[in-house]
Amino acid sequence: MRSMWDAANPPAHPPSGFDAAAGYVGGDTPHVWTIDEWQRLGQLPKLPIWVQDHPRDAQHGQAEAFAALSRLYHIGCPRGHAVALDLEMAVNPGYVNAFHKVMSWAGFHVWVYGSRSVVMRNPACDGYWVADYTHVAHSLPGPVRAVQWTDGPVFDQSVVRWWSWRRRLWR
Repeated sequence: MRSMWDAANPPAHPPSGFDAAAGYVGGDTPHVWTIDEWQRLGQLPKLPIWVQDHPRDAQHGQAEAFAALSRLYHIGCPRGHAVALDLEMAVNPGYVNAFHKVMSWAGFHVWVYGSRSVVMRNPACDGYWVADYTHVAHSLPGPVRAVQWTDGPVFDQSVVRWWSWRRRLWR
């Protein structure tokens, strides 16, 4: 397992001791990371996040996937990498499938993120990133690529399966 931090507003200096970082590229997030914020991470493996707390329908999912592709191009994230679809507590298979279809067509992998109590009611796409706040780093069985195990005032912490860290995160 590898460690990863994520933050809505990235700290001026990335926290040390982590193997990866995750940040926001768009959707209904309060802060979309700038190119400079992404570049501060250097070669640290990265996971871009698209947020949608209130997904509507398949057409909405498709439109948002194209918007996500535009942002990924803008920050220089090449195809072949994972993008997290942050749904928090939402369940909407039509939206998720449409988002995934576009992202797959463009060569990206989608990890569906959300609370453990609901996330697996959405399609798995290319795996799940599960919020499971036990305050102890742990993994979960099945198609779970990462587990966010604690939240904090500046950043949250997750563990990522080694293979997913090595093969799917953008460097």
